[in-house]
Amino acid sequence: SLHTMSSYDCLVLLLVLALATLHPYLVAADQVGLPPEFTRWHVYVVNGLSNNRTLFLHCKSKDDDLGIQNLSPGTSFTWSFRQNFFGRTLSWCYMSKDGNAHAAFKVFWQDALLFHKCLWKNCIWTAKDDGIYIKDLPRDSDEYRGQWQPGLLQD
Repeated sequence: SLHTMSSYDCLVLLLVLALATLHPYLVAADQVGLPPEFTRWHVYVVNGLSNNRTLFLHCKSKDDDLGIQNLSPGTSFTWSFRQNFFGRTLSWCYMSKDGNAHAAFKVFWQDALLFHKCLWKNCIWTAKDDGIYIKDLPRDSDEYRGQWQPGLLQD
């Protein structure tokens, strides 16, 4: 005769399937505590320009306009959030230096490599004279991510 699954067997099977699905998150969670959907993320943008120059900054997410900032040398702008459960959280920034160069780029998006660089918590971006960098926290080094573009972006 055919063996029919008891409700207990079904429950165990569902639990095993759920754990198998979550496995990549659970491996990372061993190192950092929680899957990315439950982590409070922090994004920092740092003015690393030389010669006492102010950095103009305007950051947004799909849900929020974080406003215009004028960052003094050596200061940073930061915000925190919990990632959208479906992995749709996206933030980007526009910045300019000297009124004659700009950069526009994503500062947070769904990406395991980004999460690793940020140690699953803190994404640190720095505007330097030669371009934009992200702090690779596991390596404790700045990684070049893009150059300044000439002129100012017109809205």
